[in-house]
Amino acid sequence: MSLISELQRRKVFKVGVAYLVVGWLLIQVSSTVAPQLALPEWAPRLVTFVILLGFPIALVLAWIFEVGAQGIKVDVAPIGNKRVIAIAAILAAVAIGWYWYDRPGPVGDASDARSIAVLPFVNMSDDKGNDYFSDGISEEILNVLARMSDLHVAARTSSFSFRKQEKEIPTIARELKVRMVLEGSVRKQGERVRVTAQLIDASNGFHVWSQTFDRDLKDIFAIQDEIANAIANELQLKLDTAHPNGAAVADTADMAAYDSYLKGMALWQARGGKNLHDAIDLFRAALTRDPNYAKAWVGLALTYAILPEWSGSDSLAQTSPLARDAAEHALALDSSLPEPYAVLGYMAATEFRFATARVMFKRALTLAPSYATGYQWSGETLMDEGDLDAALAMSRKAAALDPKSGIVNSVLTNILVTVGRDDEAVVLCDTIVAVESEWCPLVRFEVAMSRKDYTRARAAVEEAAKARGPQALEFFHAQMDALDGKGDVQAIAQKLLDLPDGQSNQDSLTPLAAYDAMFWFMAIGRNDLAIERFRRFVRIQPYVARQLAYDHHLDALHCEPKFVDLLRSLHVEEPRLAAPCKAVH
Repeated sequence: MSLISELQRRKVFKVGVAYLVVGWLLIQVSSTVAPQLALPEWAPRLVTFVILLGFPIALVLAWIFEVGAQGIKVDVAPIGNKRVIAIAAILAAVAIGWYWYDRPGPVGDASDARSIAVLPFVNMSDDKGNDYFSDGISEEILNVLARMSDLHVAARTSSFSFRKQEKEIPTIARELKVRMVLEGSVRKQGERVRVTAQLIDASNGFHVWSQTFDRDLKDIFAIQDEIANAIANELQLKLDTAHPNGAAVADTADMAAYDSYLKGMALWQARGGKNLHDAIDLFRAALTRDPNYAKAWVGLALTYAILPEWSGSDSLAQTSPLARDAAEHALALDSSLPEPYAVLGYMAATEFRFATARVMFKRALTLAPSYATGYQWSGETLMDEGDLDAALAMSRKAAALDPKSGIVNSVLTNILVTVGRDDEAVVLCDTIVAVESEWCPLVRFEVAMSRKDYTRARAAVEEAAKARGPQALEFFHAQMDALDGKGDVQAIAQKLLDLPDGQSNQDSLTPLAAYDAMFWFMAIGRNDLAIERFRRFVRIQPYVARQLAYDHHLDALHCEPKFVDLLRSLHVEEPRLAAPCKAVH
């Protein structure tokens, strides 16, 4: 009690309260002013650190220097001095510990500067419809960098997700797990183009390199190569062997063809049936002007490869030969391109030629070690093949390169569910930031249905059903009510069986994909209808349907001869065919 009385007498408590009030005001002011003055992100944190560190010092000074009517005098009475100094030391240690503990970790995978994100270049042209052009330049630079074996390059989807977000460079770098960030702007006017680019070290906010290029439009390929070369030089990296001297290689001499290619790639990135069909028209327009434009053939191959998954009117039998032909054509023109190998691997997987698929993906990723789509497709193929551990590892690599991609994360959650890591899949869906993934509600539905938690299953898909209109919502509620024995269950089941797949057909009355519908049929005891739904899935997308052979949630169906026969038609071999059925019994 004597120490407390002495603290009160020496006004230590008053000094402490006054210090904290003033310190809090200074912290608020620094946080508000720093962005306006373009100060580094760490400036307000430094102010906070200094104020926290000064707090115990202020307490010690208040103890030593006594303010009275006779002015300030030094009082070094031994009473409590050791205690006060000890308390001050503890407070100082706490302040330092809090600062370093709360401080964000390293921005990249390590302190290594060889990790980079290319942000979408800002369109400074008068025509705001030229966004595709500035995006295209950013993406082309990113693609060159992705081919550097010693450089980790964040994928386009994730980098471009920050287009309309007002976030500081260090924050973006932390979210993408990179250290370097390339940003810039493009002004296109007539036959001239001005490109400004700057490389920023996110660990300290310093500009490592910047340059403005004011050239003829036909020199755009040289500009892209010069920027990539400059970054390679700054990071002490070697460009890919395709351009050993860093010389610019014009993809096409026809700027109209290049323009069509950029527009087509923008639509390919957007996905959707109509977008992909429009992209095909643009790639063909580019090839009409320049039949030897290798990248336009690449765009065509990529689009035909994924078209059946996004369009209910295009079958694999129609698009597969077109995708393969375009990929082979591209390689004949430029064998250093990674994308055609990925397409050929994807096509080989659809025909269950898994050994060939692996070799093709390996070649694609050797050419472009930061090619996120290559890792994604390879992961999907390994899942179709039944190599689930390898599939999960490959998909995690894709997610590391493209953490904000709805498509990449959808594949990862699908693999997690397949291998039985349901909780991890749901957590991934719950924690994805700035990703619009239509797959996540279905993942939650599948997990809830497998656990017979029909309340959660209803909540998971309700919004997706509502988005398709009142009739879709009404039908979905009828489905879920049927699980409680309400309504004409068999009539509802037949109606669901007759509906198109909700994932590939946005006009379907149900948002449920084939896989999700199978869960519902099994829940009402109609394994026969679940198998019939699977049969249709096999007919449309056999290569994707094959992965269901390895999903433990469907183990009960392995006891059904018709289901096993369908798996045999997909070249699924023993012991996987019968083992789950034995486990059920």
